[in-house]
Amino acid sequence: MAVEVEKVLPPAKAAVQETGGLQDSRDCVRCGACMSSCPLYALTGRETAVARGKLQLLSFWKEGHLASVDRLREILSFCLLCGACADKCAVGLKVPELVKEARARIHREQGLVWHPELLLARLTWQAPHLIPRVAPLAPLINRLKSWVGQDSGLMWRLFPHLNQALAGFPDLALRPFSFQAPRWLPGRGSLKIAFFVGCGLEALFPRAGMAFLAVCQRLGIEVIIPPGQGCCGLMAESVGERDLALAQTRRLVQQFSALPVDYVVSACASCAFQLKRVANLLSDTAEEKAARRLAAKVREASEFLRHEAAYHPGYRPAAVKVVFHDPCHLHRGQGIEQEPRELLREAKGESGEAAEKTCCGLGGAFGVLFPDLSRRLGDRRLQALRDTGAEVVATSCSGCLVQLARIKSPLKVVHFLELIA
Repeated sequence: MAVEVEKVLPPAKAAVQETGGLQDSRDCVRCGACMSSCPLYALTGRETAVARGKLQLLSFWKEGHLASVDRLREILSFCLLCGACADKCAVGLKVPELVKEARARIHREQGLVWHPELLLARLTWQAPHLIPRVAPLAPLINRLKSWVGQDSGLMWRLFPHLNQALAGFPDLALRPFSFQAPRWLPGRGSLKIAFFVGCGLEALFPRAGMAFLAVCQRLGIEVIIPPGQGCCGLMAESVGERDLALAQTRRLVQQFSALPVDYVVSACASCAFQLKRVANLLSDTAEEKAARRLAAKVREASEFLRHEAAYHPGYRPAAVKVVFHDPCHLHRGQGIEQEPRELLREAKGESGEAAEKTCCGLGGAFGVLFPDLSRRLGDRRLQALRDTGAEVVATSCSGCLVQLARIKSPLKVVHFLELIA
């Protein structure tokens, strides 16, 4: 994608209606601080890759000076939503939120235009029904995925983007999490939680969920696992499908807010991030009060185990060195950095530490829309992790697990819960 700012500036015939939604984009002072932190800018050198370029275009659009909304839509999709720019922003702009808001507004005002990310959002909506139905076909789907993801042959020539997106993609679990886990795990003490599973743990990484339940059982924590949970809504919101995201959020609030539990725990950093935001999404609605009640109870797994459950895993020294990869939605989105490291250190001893906390490069739908760039970012991240001398990478986000596992590397990639259970 080689669209640059100056190529989308011819004056438009009609101004965008003033709604106040993008006001903050005009607060950008164009200092360029975000350029030093944006992974895409470091890789491509494009002004439209960095926050400053996007915010300038959003301001032009708001003022009616853009002739091509299609170009703007394309430029807005060229973003990982990692939040690295927001960390450096001199005026404190929440750039990922502005980008998501703009994507939603374009969809609302210009109508939906077919893109692969819309299919992903729709699939997540159907996850509670889709995953159990396709589970018996997992061996066939995995073989088909491996064939499509080959780096040569007819499919590679006909559908290179699909090929790059699926190459190395983790296999569907032969038995999804809901096929293995009970709906209720009895406890011995007073602590009672609900477990939010998420699409990734349900379909791809059920071992992480089972590891979390094993720890809860050892600690005597009562666990409720509501059936048919579905997606947290992050994918739909990220691609601009706000109405779908709101529907998913309402479903989760209805399922979890009234449960008689102390906490709602997720073993996926991105899901926990989204669940903590449900009150923001449902502000000024009839469900806001229930959403605030739910959001106040949400904990990410390492956060819960370290602080609420006071878990101290037994020391079982690893034969290999372990390094932790920080998901963007964990350390930037929730301020959680030390908790998983402390748990890993107690279980496996001293771990490696990468020089920087950078995005793995998946960025939700970005990995599908721009698979080549996504893989190049993933290669860089894995090399940085490998440079620590580690042989095992642990992380806590389903998206990061997908990205780091699908790229060829001598490093083994696992969910950190599998190492501390």
